[in-house]
Amino acid sequence: MLMVSKIKSKFNKIAAVVVWIVIWQIVCELTGLELVLASPVKVFLSLAEHLAQREFYVSAAGSFLHITAGFAAAFFAACIIGAAAGRYRLLKDFLAPAVILMQSLPVASFIIILLIWFGSKNVAAYISFIVVFPMIYNGVIAGIANIDAKLVEMAQVFGISPLRRIRCIYIAQVAPFVEANLKSALGMCWKAGVSAEVIGLVSNSVGEQLYYSKLYLLTADLFAWSLAVVVMSFAFEKVFIILAASAVRWLRRLL
Repeated sequence: MLMVSKIKSKFNKIAAVVVWIVIWQIVCELTGLELVLASPVKVFLSLAEHLAQREFYVSAAGSFLHITAGFAAAFFAACIIGAAAGRYRLLKDFLAPAVILMQSLPVASFIIILLIWFGSKNVAAYISFIVVFPMIYNGVIAGIANIDAKLVEMAQVFGISPLRRIRCIYIAQVAPFVEANLKSALGMCWKAGVSAEVIGLVSNSVGEQLYYSKLYLLTADLFAWSLAVVVMSFAFEKVFIILAASAVRWLRRLL
C-alpha cells in the first residue's frame, strides 16, 4: 500500500509538470510573442544545443564550484559557531547584530558592497555564505534551546560520557531543526549566488550567460540557462541532504 502511494505521488508530480508545460505552450501559441515568452520546444532545443557545447560545462562548473564552496563553508561554520553560541550566551549576544544584518540587508546591497571590496571573482561564494549562514545558525541555536534539560541532568547523574551525550542528546535534538532550514538554505544559496554572478558579470559562470542572453534578447537561451540552474539546484539539494543524513548516522556510530 505504501509503495502504491509513493508511485501515485510521483505520478501526480509528473502530471502537474506536464500540465504546466502544456499551459506554457498554449500561452505561447495564443500570444505569438516568442521574443517575450519562448515556447517550451524552443527552450528545450536551446538547452540541448548548449549541452553539446564545452562552454556550457565550463560555465556550469564555475557556478557550481563557487556556490558549493560558499554553502559548505557557511554550513560548517554555522554548525560550529552556532553550537558555541548556544552554549555561551555572551557569544550569542555578540554575534546577534551580525546575524541580523545578514538576514535583513537586501542581497543586492551585499553584492554591490562585495564587488567594491573584493571584485567579482568569488562574489557568488561570498553571497552564498552570507545567505546560508544565518539560516543554519538559527537552526542550531533553536535546536540547542529546545534540548530537554532533564535529559542533560539525567546524563550527568548516570555519568554518561560527553561523547555519548553529544551523540544521543545534542545531535539527535539539534538535527531536526537544522534539517528544517536546510532545504530553504540550499535553494536560496543558488538564487543569491547566480544573482551575484549576473550583477558582477562573473566570467565562466551561469550568471554571465544569463546576462548576455538578456542583453541580446535571446529569450530561449535565457529560459534554457534558467532551467539548467533549477536542475543543478535540485540535484545539489538531493545529494547534500543524502550526504548530511549519512554524516549524522556516521557521527552517531563513531561517538
